[in-house]
Amino acid sequence: MRRLRSDQRGYTLTELLVVMAVLGVIVTALTSIFVSGSNAELDLNRRFQAQQEVRLALDTVRGDIHCAAAGQAKTIGTYPGLKLAINNTSGLGNCATAATVSWCVVQVSTTPSRYALYRSTATTNICTSSDTSRLLVADYLTTATNVFTTAATVAQNSLQTIGVDFRVSVNPTTTRDIYELSDTIVARNSTRCTTSGGCTAPTVS
Repeated sequence: MRRLRSDQRGYTLTELLVVMAVLGVIVTALTSIFVSGSNAELDLNRRFQAQQEVRLALDTVRGDIHCAAAGQAKTIGTYPGLKLAINNTSGLGNCATAATVSWCVVQVSTTPSRYALYRSTATTNICTSSDTSRLLVADYLTTATNVFTTAATVAQNSLQTIGVDFRVSVNPTTTRDIYELSDTIVARNSTRCTTSGGCTAPTVS
């Protein structure tokens, strides 16, 4: 025992290299786990933010459509969108007495395709960069097709309805991450059709 306690020999170079190799493997694995977790959290936060924005966008556009006396899905400048004529003669809620509200789907990037949703009250240069009234409402829309739809006719005894379909994804290269909200909203301030067979839907300039 006395001889063993007085032994001054340390670890060999081979033993040190083996330990360093084992530690390197463990640290690399732990680093990969932490990086993957951080990326997953970031992706989750981005998806949640995009979904929250589009939910708020649907609530906002629903409020505008409920106030509208007429609505028309149309090309606004160069953007697909929706134009609403608000003429609150019925005294509905917080609706404006008279206003024109435009909703535009503006392309942000082409590869991958990404679109943003803007709301504007301008009468010229609507939704362009020079439009000081435009407000970004939602981002990461995956398509501009059929975001807003209006029928050419209004059924008898009915009010005008407007279709809304928002699809968002922070990873548009795959379809499994797409989050979709769609609704058919009634323009409650529009004129009820009394003509047998239906009425021609109003247009908005």
